[in-house]
Amino acid sequence: ELLPLRRHCTPPNPTISLLSLLPAAALSAPASFLAAGEPPVVVDLRPREAFEQCHLSGSSSLPLTSLRVRLFELPPPGEWPLTLVGSAAELETARALLLPKGWKFEERHADDSAFWEGAASESGPDSAPLLRPNAFLASALRQVDLPEAGAAIDVGCGSGRDAVFLAQTLGDTWETIGVDNHKGALERAQRLADGCGVSAAFALANVRKQSLSDLTERPISIVHGCRFLDRPLLRALPEVVAPGGLVVWSTFLDGDGPPQAPPFRPSRRLQRGEMEHLFGESRGFEVLRAEEGTLLTRGVWESAQFLLARRTR
Repeated sequence: ELLPLRRHCTPPNPTISLLSLLPAAALSAPASFLAAGEPPVVVDLRPREAFEQCHLSGSSSLPLTSLRVRLFELPPPGEWPLTLVGSAAELETARALLLPKGWKFEERHADDSAFWEGAASESGPDSAPLLRPNAFLASALRQVDLPEAGAAIDVGCGSGRDAVFLAQTLGDTWETIGVDNHKGALERAQRLADGCGVSAAFALANVRKQSLSDLTERPISIVHGCRFLDRPLLRALPEVVAPGGLVVWSTFLDGDGPPQAPPFRPSRRLQRGEMEHLFGESRGFEVLRAEEGTLLTRGVWESAQFLLARRTR
């Protein structure tokens, strides 16, 4: 059944770009942090045998049979251009699983021969990396000069997307640590790091009760958090982050109306201007970016604050 596709599998044609073949799906607010024309993440849902026989150049193999248990490997829902390739039945099953969780994507039917005509395609086992961090983190690190190598800590790292991205981006001269109080999430994070071939440590700890300085002996040069708020921890960062170090943070904001999804309590959400005060000049920081947008929670996009700051003294 797979053999007919071979007639469409030709060496990559540099005159045909993946972007022209695969327009990005409509995205939510965090996508505004990405550069215009960000290449789509192309996920091939077909069995591995079919992928190896013929696939779009630059696509990633994630068979539908593994999709549910490997969701944490996909880019964050709604934040990156995403295209799914598969049969009509495979796309239908993926749609039922992904749409309620907030993912948005284009669909391309692999059983439509017209789709393959002229496409840049190839054979073989090579599968492009799937990993993408949250869009604000990617944007922030593209914008700034990195501080001197030290420790980078991802607070509330969950299943490890952002921590593994930090380890990939910063390299072996850095120590990258993901910290969370959920053992199962940390196990997934370690599998993700191992699969991506990067060195990252994952610590089971409650940062509401333990200082970040206890996690490493190296200067802490980057602290990142997403969808996490602990005000005592944030207030302590001027004493924790090394001079020249960065704070990259995004979490929910107490917006203009009642929240439609958690966190519901105002104490679990930032107030407008709060982060600029915590990381202002009087606290020894320079605010490089302070923006409002939205973050996904329980399938709902809720108001959020995004901050990038550098410690100046």
